[in-house]
Amino acid sequence: MMSCLRVSKILTVAFFIQVFSAYGCSPTKESNEINPTVVTGYVLDGGKNPVVGARVSLSTVPFFDGVFTDSHGLYKLTDFPAGKHRLKVEKLGYEIYEADVSKSENSVATMNIVLTSKTYIIPDVKPLSVGTVRIRDKILETDFDGDGTYQPFVVKGAAFSPVPIGNLPVTSKIYDRCIQWIVNLNANTVRTYSGVDKYFLQKAAENNIRVIVGFWVNLDLDLSLPGNKQKVIDDFASFILDLKEYPAVLMWNIGNEQNYSTSPNNGDSPYWYSLVHEMALTAYKIEGAKYHPVCISNGGYRNIGDSSMLANDSSLTYVDLWASNAYERNFDPFFSSYRSKSNKPIVITEFGIDALNNISKTEYESVQAYFDSTNWVQIRNASHVCVGATVFEFTDEWWKAGDLNAHDFGGYATNAHPDGYSNEEWWGIIAVTPDTTHDGLDEWRARKAYTMFQQFWK
Repeated sequence: MMSCLRVSKILTVAFFIQVFSAYGCSPTKESNEINPTVVTGYVLDGGKNPVVGARVSLSTVPFFDGVFTDSHGLYKLTDFPAGKHRLKVEKLGYEIYEADVSKSENSVATMNIVLTSKTYIIPDVKPLSVGTVRIRDKILETDFDGDGTYQPFVVKGAAFSPVPIGNLPVTSKIYDRCIQWIVNLNANTVRTYSGVDKYFLQKAAENNIRVIVGFWVNLDLDLSLPGNKQKVIDDFASFILDLKEYPAVLMWNIGNEQNYSTSPNNGDSPYWYSLVHEMALTAYKIEGAKYHPVCISNGGYRNIGDSSMLANDSSLTYVDLWASNAYERNFDPFFSSYRSKSNKPIVITEFGIDALNNISKTEYESVQAYFDSTNWVQIRNASHVCVGATVFEFTDEWWKAGDLNAHDFGGYATNAHPDGYSNEEWWGIIAVTPDTTHDGLDEWRARKAYTMFQQFWK
């Protein structure tokens, strides 16, 4: 004979099954079928061959760190919030694939995807972007709130590489402090050199800070070799796919002073500029109508406008503007010369001087601040062609000229500086010294150049 307690348990279970069913729910086992904790499978092409390097993400989860398929076309997504989701697969050369995540078995949803090849139609003249950032009539414009109204945007910021003393990793704690100092500086932009941390990208957007995202290209690479060239394009395609949805992205900046490369067939050659044109086309294919502007990082203006280098406007139809690291006592002749070389706008991605008097080996903050302020006024006076600038640099970099744990004197002679010398480790508008408070962070101190820009950018 069944006990009252046993009957009660059976009735209770039956009741909950009815309740779950009535509201479209189900007990734990079936619930996992709706909300898997893992999504995995293979991405194939029409011939059932593995598609390598396809980006797989969940379009329903903002800033979800997707994955790229491996050499077998395999992907595996984990660590996403519970709920109904849509799978998104992107790869240059294929149509974007989207579909609801299927029901799971034992909390795993298996979705094998077949991508369809895509044919791109590339207009002879690059269309005006309808995304959050565009360049119209040499003016940088933004529509970050998406209401369709664009406003002029003047780049006001710093070259950004906040590496701690000892060349230690940059942590989220350091990025949090960076955000505070950038906001206090009244800056709106930072320029990076080799990618950008996604945590920083998220925090930057939350604080209305935008990023000129640098894509590093090895200065020693022989770009006359088709395999090397294609590898750079493929890596850039993955780079764009991985970061394009982040609202902090202002533009893509390819290379860094590549025209100063001494390696044959690299940055000081037509191979470089033709490669950048193909990379700009690649970015447009991936981003489409809502593309971000693409610029080339150039040292000064050497090669700009040179048709024999394929660095003229008609050879770079999908490059939107030039980026230049330019160290000038007077920018007026620089811009005058630039205007004769290109009809594209330009952004100055490095300018200024270091804070150390190499003769006395003491800081001359006032000289740095005055020099930088003069440069900034000259840059803004060229607003008809220049969209703004990022000063070099945000913080001192102790790793550049010798002992990683010492603030060394070292660099190069230059007529562009009042003392005739550039000390590589002393460029920051923020002075960096060792941690004395034992909070795990180097000590930062605003130099006079920092407070000067703070006033200019208010």
